[in-house]
Amino acid sequence: MAEISYIGVERQRERMMADKFICNLLGVELVDAGVGTARAELTVKPEHMNGVGVCQGGVLFSIADFAFAAACNYAEEPVIGIEVSISYCKTVKTGKIVAEATEISRTRTMALAEVRVTDEAGTLLCVARGRGYVLQAR
Repeated sequence: MAEISYIGVERQRERMMADKFICNLLGVELVDAGVGTARAELTVKPEHMNGVGVCQGGVLFSIADFAFAAACNYAEEPVIGIEVSISYCKTVKTGKIVAEATEISRTRTMALAEVRVTDEAGTLLCVARGRGYVLQAR
C-alpha cells in the first residue's frame, strides 16, 4: 500500500468547515483534527430539542457523523461516508457535547472510525461507528 500523504490540519479543517448544514445551522465546531483523529463540539440550544424536551437524536447523530468524516479526511483522497451506525446511551438537555473520533482502520478504498459523544462531564451519550469510501484520483 502506498503511503498516505497528510494534507495538513488547516486544509483538513477547511475541508470540514465547508459543511454549512453542520457548522452554520447546527452550530458544530471542529476544535481539533489530525491524522485519523477529530474532536467536534456543540453547545445544546433550545432549537436542538425534540418534542419531549431532550436533545434530538439527529443532532447527536450529526455531530458524530461530522467527527467521523473529519477524522478520515486528512489525506488528498477524500472519504465519503457509506455507512454509520449509532447506539444512544443517555439523553442530554443542556450544556456542551463533544464528539471524539478515531480512525481505526484504513485501506486503499475504505476507512473505518469510531466516535464517542459525551456531555461536558464526560458522561457517554452515544457511540457511533462509520465506514467511508476513499475516493481515488482519476
